[in-house]
Amino acid sequence: MSVPSTKATGTHESTRDEAMRPARRTRDEDRRMRRSPLPSSFDGWAFRSSEAQLLLGLSPRRLRAPDIQHPHRGARSIGLDFERLRDRCRALETLLPPDAVFSHVTALGLLGAPVPASAELHVSVPVPRTPPRRPGVRGHSLTSVSARILDDLPVVAAEAAWRQSASLLDRRELVAAGDSLVTGRRVAGVRRAGVTTIERLARTVDLDRGRPGNARARWALARVRSGVDSAAETEIRLLLAGAGLPEPLVDHPIVVAGGLVLHSDIAYPEARIDIEYEGMAIAPIARPGTATSNGGS
Repeated sequence: MSVPSTKATGTHESTRDEAMRPARRTRDEDRRMRRSPLPSSFDGWAFRSSEAQLLLGLSPRRLRAPDIQHPHRGARSIGLDFERLRDRCRALETLLPPDAVFSHVTALGLLGAPVPASAELHVSVPVPRTPPRRPGVRGHSLTSVSARILDDLPVVAAEAAWRQSASLLDRRELVAAGDSLVTGRRVAGVRRAGVTTIERLARTVDLDRGRPGNARARWALARVRSGVDSAAETEIRLLLAGAGLPEPLVDHPIVVAGGLVLHSDIAYPEARIDIEYEGMAIAPIARPGTATSNGGS
């Protein structure tokens, strides 16, 4: 009768014990298992790192977890989309002094105007305060700051933002931005007012005589029209006029069968010519309260 080998039995028992023993976790895995999930109500929050414990009950160690965003030194956020202009501004706003406002092309983007995408955020403070200086921020000092609150963000008045941007945008971009600001949405067939008027733009330009960009602003002001729903409409209108053709009408009403009133994008009524844009290739100008350009909401 053979006797079982002690060595073999020991090896078998050792293998069985290892299989029953829980797998050893890495330090990162252990940390993730101990991390408490964030409440869904925290999504969209931005706050100073120094206020995290008081406002949200988050410890310094919890702030280092990967589900906490680090948009700026001294700031943290949860669930923001930094492809969207409004979320980028929300992350920065928590670090700004109380009298700082978003201005220039940043304000235009927040107001829904079509402006080129930019990595910089423009922020203005009243003189003699020192403009903010940090990566990705372009600070300005203004002698007069008139602001409004838009989606909980301080933004300069629409006409001020347009005039400030005259030294940053080219002439056609400035016209397209002006068209957007003075054009409201159409609701139930009725065109609502824009966020400003051509008259307010003109007053702002008159007050800024002699400042950089004023000549460009005057050129653009003479070509801003209400009733334009896309930057592409602005572009074709300027191209037609620049080619020596009469300036077409925008948002021209056309009565069709049954008394229904439609509105053409661009028209030469006397010549019975109507120009329309179709398809998804032409994106409409965003309006405040709807989707915004540069990722806004």
